[in-house]
Amino acid sequence: MSASIGWQRLSLAAIAASLIPMAASPASAFSFSRGGTSVPGQGQFSSVSGVTTIDFESGAPTSGFATYSTANGPNPILSGAGSFRPMADNASHFLSVAPTSGGLDNPTTIEFAEKLDYFGLYWGSTGWYDSIEFYNGSTQVASFTGEDVSGIPGVSGNWTDPEYNMYVNFFAETGESFDKIVLNATHIAFETDNHAYRVAAVPEPSAVLGLLGLGAIAAGSLKKRQEKSSNSVAKNA
Repeated sequence: MSASIGWQRLSLAAIAASLIPMAASPASAFSFSRGGTSVPGQGQFSSVSGVTTIDFESGAPTSGFATYSTANGPNPILSGAGSFRPMADNASHFLSVAPTSGGLDNPTTIEFAEKLDYFGLYWGSTGWYDSIEFYNGSTQVASFTGEDVSGIPGVSGNWTDPEYNMYVNFFAETGESFDKIVLNATHIAFETDNHAYRVAAVPEPSAVLGLLGLGAIAAGSLKKRQEKSSNSVAKNA
């Protein structure tokens, strides 16, 4: 009897896990890859299809589908032309996120009008002090640091080495999405360019019905097993 009850509990746990994937560990519902398409003088761009790109040549948008804002005064849009090139192969405009002159964190928040399942950016002179956070509404669903994306402990902003200047692609796994991103740096500075995003696909009604059908079948199967187990216990009694 105890073995039967244990099996029933395991089955319930398995069904719950299949219906609510990654709920206990939201960060694991995201993945990232490195690599983009190089454009001379402009750094790297996303190679993912179906994306919209913000290259900062006209500044950071403050209205429209994607809006950029800061906590303690504007973070500058700088030009990589001349001798100031924190991203070695980028002479175009880019976003620089850094603490204020008074030492306050000054994160840049990017809010989107719809849910996304992909975001990419050219991450320059990667530092351990750089971070990117993903939110679904007010709930943080994932976060990554410069150490995470580079795989180099204590990485500290080499702007000439390609290993420290890379295009990073972030993917929300199936069923996950986000509509806000926060870029922050606790040290000077977090330089990025060529932000790219993709609107999350809306599940087909047939797919949703299919999932509901599978859930109903699983629940029915569990109920039958419970009834058989109860009948067996009654007979033995």
